[in-house]
Amino acid sequence: MTITLYDIHLSPHARKVRLLAAELDIPLNKVTRDPRTGETRTPEYLAKNPNGRVPTLEEDGFVLWESPAILKYLAAKRPQRALCGADPKTQALVDQWMCWWIGGPEAAIDTLAWELIIKPKVFDQPGNDPGIIADAYRRIERYLPVLDKQLESCNYVVGPLTIVDFLIGPRLDTQASAIACTMRGLIMPDRRAHLA
Repeated sequence: MTITLYDIHLSPHARKVRLLAAELDIPLNKVTRDPRTGETRTPEYLAKNPNGRVPTLEEDGFVLWESPAILKYLAAKRPQRALCGADPKTQALVDQWMCWWIGGPEAAIDTLAWELIIKPKVFDQPGNDPGIIADAYRRIERYLPVLDKQLESCNYVVGPLTIVDFLIGPRLDTQASAIACTMRGLIMPDRRAHLA
């Protein structure tokens, strides 16, 4: 049973999946699909992922997209590792932090990446909208201190290592460097080390 991961090396979302698969010793057949050249907009790819984004996972005809869902799927293949939580309370905390990350800081980081990098440098479109960027800054400044406070008392976000750490870490160590000027020093190197 081969698991195929459609990704692009530069994608922090695909990197989350690659890191977790490596941690769990789950081999992946990696197939590059570059959105910059239209490879994620072909009819064949859109049949797998109607959003035309990476990552997309395929195993024996089962197709899954969105990195948080893929992380949960891969973690379920190694239940003894309990990376989705070993008990109901830890499982609830995993869900809580996943929802918090996706709806809060990651959405703001995605907005910054889109405005500062993807639109102007990938799609040759106008970017750098001051209002959009200012709003994203405000959201990052609101949310990331919550994560920093959480990590004051533990090495991993929930306590034990979970998929939350794989969800968050790649965004803070790769995207932060790509848009470092936008982070205003909120991402501390010692915290990234815990999440990488």
